[in-house]
Amino acid sequence: MTLILDADMLLFRACSSTEVEVELSDDVWTRHSELPDARRYYWDTVDRWLDEYELERHQVLHCFTERSAFRRELAPTYKMNRKGPKPIGFKALKNELLQEEGSYMFHRIEADDLIGIFATMLSDQQVIIASGDKDLNQIPGHHIWIDKEDWGVTDEEAERFRYQQAISGDTTDGIPGCKSVGTTGAERIVESFDLADPVGCWEKVVSTYRSKGKDPTPRETALLQARLTRILRHGEYNFKTHEVKLWNPPTA
Repeated sequence: MTLILDADMLLFRACSSTEVEVELSDDVWTRHSELPDARRYYWDTVDRWLDEYELERHQVLHCFTERSAFRRELAPTYKMNRKGPKPIGFKALKNELLQEEGSYMFHRIEADDLIGIFATMLSDQQVIIASGDKDLNQIPGHHIWIDKEDWGVTDEEAERFRYQQAISGDTTDGIPGCKSVGTTGAERIVESFDLADPVGCWEKVVSTYRSKGKDPTPRETALLQARLTRILRHGEYNFKTHEVKLWNPPTA
């Protein structure tokens, strides 16, 4: 059994939770953080999961993001709305954690891509995906996160959610999706998809962009949105050359 951890997300939470405002003098404020507290938060959370599933620390894969490079190449506006600073101590603790056994970060891809790659690479094992990122509902398996009930994602649910995101996009990441549809609308649309007919499913995605969004180039727009929202899987990233194999629609 392997626990595949969204280390970026957990570390962000650890550093944010230990950051406090300090008044230096009248009208002069700063932020302060004790790195031992953030470090303790991170490892205490990991160890609680390990105790629950009877695992050891060497059975954890800590997945970090280098940069969103390949998606930025596809769409320069990707995550441009996320320009706020990281919490105090984030960079220092990240560099420290990257020295730990089982920590991984690769060029051009994000932590959730690494999670998707590892989870599908280890599909013959029992894997636990620890992340609060909804995008990872594209990856089947057992999912956990802080303050949430554990949940399972089946192959069918993962595939349907992937089509849903290709339509809805992800506004938090600057991926617009199909105009006038939204998350709820996209969910309703994909409910009727026959997943045994992937070509038909994709054509319905394209037709949604054509009819709902009134897009002049629906096929090209839909393909871009699908590539931006898709979490990478085993075989779609070359660990030596750092090249990403972009997703292509199914053909008859």
